[in-house]
Amino acid sequence: MSKAQNNLRGISFLIADSNLYFASLLFSMLKGFGADKIIQTRDWSSSIEALGTNKIDVLLCDYALPPDGGIKFVRGLRTDATAPYRKIPILFMTTDARVSTIKNARDAGANMVITKPLSPKSLCSRLVWVTFDQRGFVETPTYYGPDRRFKIEGFPDGQGRRRGDLPVEVAESDGSDLSQNEIDSLFAGARNA
Repeated sequence: MSKAQNNLRGISFLIADSNLYFASLLFSMLKGFGADKIIQTRDWSSSIEALGTNKIDVLLCDYALPPDGGIKFVRGLRTDATAPYRKIPILFMTTDARVSTIKNARDAGANMVITKPLSPKSLCSRLVWVTFDQRGFVETPTYYGPDRRFKIEGFPDGQGRRRGDLPVEVAESDGSDLSQNEIDSLFAGARNA
């Protein structure tokens, strides 16, 4: 943890969570990582006020943030083009680990989703990730937020959809391609094992 303590010192955090017990646990974990600037809020209005009056580096937002939930709150932060905190890294916390909840949080603009209860190790690794390894932001008519792609393994038809995507060039075959039967036989041992 000594590396994390050095890394998180001087970074300001906003914990937006109405659950006092869980917020106090988060506060203690962040203090343990060396964080020395931590603000806690319990609802949308106090969170917006804290973001507007303080320099916040990372937002930890709960799924059930009153009055209308964390997903709507995050979407509102991302779609407010005049807000100075529009690009703040957001770690979204939820007890609901269904794929639909995670996709909704991601599509609202959260940088990362983590499920409660949190272990100090998982919280620290996610915080370091969203704080120091930020992805570029994407703006479309229906989305504003961090690029949802964590890695690029190639584009359909060799062409990306974003302005900065470079075309993928595929080399011509040298004639030594495997047949489908040869490929199937390579995987047969793994399937039978």
